[in-house]
This record gives sequence, structure tokens and C-alpha cells, in this order.
Amino acid sequence: MSSRFAGTVGNGRILARIGRDGSLIGLKGPHFDLELVDRPVHAVIVLRNGKRRLGGRGWKHHLEYIRGTNVLRVLSRHATGLKVERRLAAIDDCLCSAFRCGEEAEVAWERGLGEIVPEAGLRITERWPDDFDLPPLGGATRAWVVARVPDLSDRATITGLYARSILVIAQHHDRSGAFAGADGDGTLVAHALDVCGERGAARDFFEWATRGGRTDPQLAWALERHLYWSHSPSLHARLEELKATVGVESPPQPEPSTSATLWAAWQDAVAGRRAAAIAALQSAVAKRTPLRLFLSGGAVDLRAHALLLLTVHALIPARGAVEDGFFEHQATAQSTRRARALYAGAFHAGMPEPDEATRIVAEVRSDLDVLSVTMNMENGAVLEMERHEERDGLPARWTGRVPPAQEGEVSTYRIRVHLRDAKAPPMWASDSDPRPGGQEFAVEAAPPPSPDWFADALCYHVMVDRFARPGESLAVPGDSTALYGGTLDGIRDRLDHIAALGCNTLWLSPVHKSPSHHGYDHEDFIEVEPRYGGEAALIRLVEAAHGRGMRILLDFVPNHTGRGHHLFRDAVEKDGDAAAYYRFWQWPHYYRCFSDVISLPELDTGSRHVQQHLVRAAQHWLTAYGVDGIRCDHVAGVDPAFWIELRRGLRQVKLDPLILGEATGTTDWLARYAGRLDAIFDFDLTYYVRQALARGRMGAAAFASWLDGHDGAYGGLARATLLDNHDMNRFLWMADGNVDRVKLAATLLLTLPGMPVIYYGTEVGLSQRHDGIVENAEARLPMLWGSDQNQAILEHFQRLGKLRGESLALRRGARRTVIADAEVFVYERWIEDESVIVALNFSEQAQRREVPGLPGSIELPPLGSTVMEASTIRS
Repeated sequence: MSSRFAGTVGNGRILARIGRDGSLIGLKGPHFDLELVDRPVHAVIVLRNGKRRLGGRGWKHHLEYIRGTNVLRVLSRHATGLKVERRLAAIDDCLCSAFRCGEEAEVAWERGLGEIVPEAGLRITERWPDDFDLPPLGGATRAWVVARVPDLSDRATITGLYARSILVIAQHHDRSGAFAGADGDGTLVAHALDVCGERGAARDFFEWATRGGRTDPQLAWALERHLYWSHSPSLHARLEELKATVGVESPPQPEPSTSATLWAAWQDAVAGRRAAAIAALQSAVAKRTPLRLFLSGGAVDLRAHALLLLTVHALIPARGAVEDGFFEHQATAQSTRRARALYAGAFHAGMPEPDEATRIVAEVRSDLDVLSVTMNMENGAVLEMERHEERDGLPARWTGRVPPAQEGEVSTYRIRVHLRDAKAPPMWASDSDPRPGGQEFAVEAAPPPSPDWFADALCYHVMVDRFARPGESLAVPGDSTALYGGTLDGIRDRLDHIAALGCNTLWLSPVHKSPSHHGYDHEDFIEVEPRYGGEAALIRLVEAAHGRGMRILLDFVPNHTGRGHHLFRDAVEKDGDAAAYYRFWQWPHYYRCFSDVISLPELDTGSRHVQQHLVRAAQHWLTAYGVDGIRCDHVAGVDPAFWIELRRGLRQVKLDPLILGEATGTTDWLARYAGRLDAIFDFDLTYYVRQALARGRMGAAAFASWLDGHDGAYGGLARATLLDNHDMNRFLWMADGNVDRVKLAATLLLTLPGMPVIYYGTEVGLSQRHDGIVENAEARLPMLWGSDQNQAILEHFQRLGKLRGESLALRRGARRTVIADAEVFVYERWIEDESVIVALNFSEQAQRREVPGLPGSIELPPLGSTVMEASTIRS
């Protein structure tokens, strides 16, 4: 009985099979084709009166995993009252054990296996070491998606099974890429990993399978689906070979078993038979073991766990058709991070509340029995937080305040949740996946304001590969993801065009070494992409721009790198300190990627070492090339404390650098970035301008009302405003090619507060061939030059740019609405003695309006606009 299989402990390097009494009944490692145990190894307890097995007559055992981890807890109790708690954990290449016992005793294995299984256990008298008391792993926090499945009667159980399914699959994933014990089911397991987002792990399986020469139609089926999410020329070539030789065939239906029940659930869910799918799912769930495992033949049934994942995802309602996918995707990034943190127990945004520089809020899962929540300051102070009134079914809110500090002083803290169960693992708040020992948060007292020059800036945004090259044209558009040959010298040769728009700031897409046209999958933080002309070309461009009084912003990507980055290659090959740069939750296959895009592994920006590396890299671009600031990609994915380090670091090497952030989400969330970033893009404004002026779905009065409420939304953050960019459909495409709508939107953009950003080509009528929902590179087609440019749009932008440059009111003035009715929106910009009136006709019919303080009336053609001086209008 004692040797009957109960569960596994592993980490992809070793895989231990554990019996129901906590005995070791099997062990594989360092690769899973080698069995290291030929007979069960029992635990023993050494008391003053001798040694005995920790099992057999008189003993009862209870096994459970520490929630969301692969650490196995074995609670053993003897009829005499003796109690022992053991914890088993796979740490590097070792199966380690620790124990706690009320008696003066030692607990060990009856025999060891050298360094792989040390005989002696580690005695614990106080708190468990971190390796034996981990917070939930990144794979487990994916279980938050179960909340998106409607009509589940036992949601908590299915959530636990979802988490355990990912973790147990990972345990069985050999470092070679193979799955131990999966036999012919590896392709289905890999497909399940793809569907739930662990695409790096799926890729490693497919590369292992193709290296080994596997030729079966089920592999072709799974590989074909994998390549929806993963670009790999070698795997694509192998898929074509498989199609030509063995064809494509879906996995066969299992024989009657738990797997067969889950197979039926999956098929029903895919076919839209939700009631039948949920019934089958819940029937299968009832067959789980106390360790939340599905077993078959004395082993973990990996196929059943894969089918559970596939069923859950097939039951998640499809999102409706999204016209502007950028906004839909970006709006979910923060809610996803919050959900992952709450799965682990507690969420903190990592920043004070908007307009309250010291007030901190933490949310704690409502099902937890909480004694207290504290802010643990770096200086050793422990500050109690206050609990607020319960909100039915919602996380409990706790608030506290950061102690007063001197201007420029940085206070760091962690937030700890103290549970009434003193034996429970320590719980710390995080802003996403939890960290052992707690995530470090930071607040700077009275940070400096944004650079003053930002208020006068008009920015031009260039995708380097798609703009120009000296002396020759770029290729005619074909594949939108191809390389088109734009260079930095090509931009330098076209500075006259940019300056003629009134632009005095130039934002370049990433110029780091990269294999792609966009550069966000960079392979080096320092080297300039040779295709663009290398370091010398960047220096020439910066010098030429500065000679015109034009500032340069470089795109900086702190959230992730490309898979080809030398840091990531080292991480996969070496583990240890190299892997610590990235967000691995199980080396080498399981790691976080930006939006689960396999080519963009995420850096661990919560690590101080990584933060310092990134700050030094950003400083390099300012000091080596003299650029004036950086635009930072995917702010929401980066540890909130990093932005304080970055801003302080850049101001050490330059007086007034700009940090412009691509930050998206709810307004109150974005306002928290004041003092961490200098400015953010006002994507809310972009969305409503596109709805109102590109699509014509919002009248002038409704837009004006929204804008009046939005003007002060971001507090101390400066704003960059735009009509479109490289991640969304172009404005002209959204406007169905209507040039007048582009011109009307340009008038609005260039006369509102903030730094307008003109995306290359928008000013000359560049559009796209089809919707970018499938491939957003369609919004990055090559720049139009010469007779291909729409001169009417270009001249309109040039006039507005010149007007803005000459008007202090348009650059720095306040704004107020003068008229807002169904068709016409009129507003004033003013500062000191200067006032400018802007009138916009949202309708497709000519309009006439009398404006208070102006003689006569104004005439507006269909979708027309006018900008006029009116110094007497102010009351």
C-alpha cells in the first residue's frame, strides 16, 4: 500500500514519483529516459529510542501541493500522537527534503542517492526556506482565465485543476523537449500548451520531435496549429515535408477513460454544445485524486490534463469582432496582471493612488482569512494597513501611507498579508506574478516635473525600415512583414520634409540590432542595426537634426527582448544568473512572453540587477549619441519601481531628458505614473477621435462633453496625442479613404493641448490594403514620395504645423468649449493675451454658426474646419 503512486515532484531536470506515504518510488534524471531508483526508498524518523520507517502500521498520511507550486507537503501522524511534516521540492538537479517535527528527531531517507537525493532532510524550527514555501508559479497564475468561463458550478475546483494541469505537464517536460510518459500524446500536450499560452514550451517539444525524425500525421496536425502563433522557417519547412509524406490527422479519440470524457467535453465545447461540454467536464473533474491529478496505469495521465486545458479554453466565450484591436488588447493587459496577482492572494498596483502621493492600496482575495496587512519598509519599519468595508464577492481593500520623506528621497516597501493560519505560506502582494520574498515597490517624494520643452514639441514618428534610403526608392509593397530597406541616412536626407510640417521632434522606431522590420524583438541593447547604417549613421542623423533645432527620441524596449538576444540565448543555455534576467518559472522551457508572443521573452524588470542593466543601456543612448529622450514600449508590463530608477538614472547624465511611455488602460491607473514617466500617449483621445471623425459614430456634442471631462484626467503627466501609429489601423483606412475626415482630424490634433505626434505617411495619404487585425504590419507600408503623395492633405498638415509653431496659445494655452451641438464643436485655446478659436464641422453638410464675441458668423464646409484668432472672445 505504501508504494502506491500518489503524485510527482519535478522541475524538468528530475522527476520523482512519490507514494501515498511520501516514499520515493521512482526517480528520473538528469534526462527522463534514465531511471535512478530500482526499488522504493522510504522516509525514516530517528528518535532517541531508535530509527523506524515513516510509514506502515499506525501511520496515516495526507499529501498536498503548496498551492500553485510543485512543492509537495507530506503530513504524517502516528497513532501515538507523533506528527511530522515533510516538504519535498525539486531544486536544480536535486530532490530536496525538509521537515518539521515536534519531537527531538531527525527525518531522512533510508538511503540517499548522492547529490541527487541527499539522505538527510533539513530540519526546520521556524519559517520554511523560500525553496520549500514558494508563492504560486507563473504557470499556475494562468488559471485566472477559468473566471471567464460562464456557468461553472465548481469554479474553484476547476481553477485548481487548471493550475495543476500546467504544472504537472511542466514537471514531465524533459530539458530535451520531450514529455516523459506521454508516449504518443506529446503532440496533444504541446497543442494544449500552445492554447494556454506556454508557446515557448510547445516550440521546444516540436523542435525535439523534428530533430528526432518523427513522422506522424498527428505531429503535423499540432505543428500546423503551433505555427499560427510561432514563426519558425525550419519548423514550417518540416511541416511541409510531413504534409507531403504522411499528411495531417487529428489525434484519435481515447479509449473509455477520464481522457475520453474530457475528449468529449472538448469536442462539445468546440462545436458550441456548451451544456454538454460543461457536464462532461464536471463529470471528469470528479475523478481527480486528492492531489488534483488525473491518473492512469499508475502514472499521471498527461493527456487528460491537456484535454482539461483545451476544454476550458474552448468554453471561454469568443470576443466580439474588434475593429480597432490595439485598444481592445491593450485595455486587457492590466486586468490580466491584476488577476494573476489575485490568484496568488494579493494585488498592489505598485504606485500610490492618483493625486495622493503617499496613499497605498492593496487588494486581498476575499476567500482568505486575513489577520492583518502590513507595509514592510526597507528601513525595517512595519506599518499596519487599514481594512475597508467588505464588498460582496470582491477583493478586500487595505490602505496605508508611505511615511513622509525629503524631496527626491525614494522609499521602498513590500506588502505582506498575514493570515490567521500561522502555518500558511507567507503571502506578499504583487502587481502580477508573485515573487518569493515579496515584490519591492518604490515611491519618490516630490519627483521633478516633465521637461519644459515638451510643451512646445511637435513630433514626427518614423518606422526606420519603411521611410527612405538615399538615392533610391523602397520596394513596392508586397509582404507587409518583409524588410524594405529604409535607413538612418534615408531619414537624414528627408529632414526637410519633416521640418516643413513644423515638427521639431523626431521619434525613431527601435534602432537596436534586430532581425525584423519593426525592431521590437531586438538582439542587443547597445549595437545599432547594421542594415540601418550602424552607429555612424545614427550619429550623422542626430547631428543633422540637432543642427535644425530638432530633438531625437529613440524607442526603448525594457519589457522584453527577442529570442535571438544574446541574454536570452545565454539564459536558455546556462540557467543560473543568466536565466535570472528573464521571467522563467521553470527553466528552460517555461517563461513569460509579451502577450504570449513566443518571439518576445519578458525580462525580469523586478530584479534590481536587471533594472541597473536597463538603466545603463538607456544612459548609453543619451551619452553616446546625444539623443534627447526615449519612448518606452509596453509600460504596463514593466515593474513599477523600474520607472523611478530609469528616470533618476537618465537625469544623472542629461539635464532634461524625456521619458514618454506607451501606457494604456483605465484613466485612474495611468494617472499613477505621474512622476515615474514624463508623459504618456493619450490613447483614450485617439480612440474617441477615430470613432467620431474617422467612423462618424459620435456627434460633436457628445465628443465635446467627453473631452471636457477628459482634459485633466492624467494629473501631472504630460500627454502625447495621435491619430494613429504602427500598432493600429491607419486613420485614412478607418475613414474609408475619406481625405476630408483626415484633414478634420488633423485640425483637431494640432490645436489640442499636448504634444501632437504625426505618424509617418498620415500627412501624405498613406493607407493600407486590408485590415490590420490579422497582421498589424499592414499599417507600416513604405512611405509615399513624389507624385504618390496627396498634396491636399500634406499642405493642410503643413499649414497647421506652421500655425502651431507660431502660436503660444496652441502650444501651452488652456482650452474651453465655446459651442457644442450635434454637428459643430468650437473651442478656444488661450494664454495671457493670446486667444485662438477652433471650429470643427463633424457633419457631412455645410454648417453656419455665430460664435459669441466674434463678428458675423462662421461658415464650415462639410467635414470642414477653421482656425482663427479671436482675442476678444474671452469673458
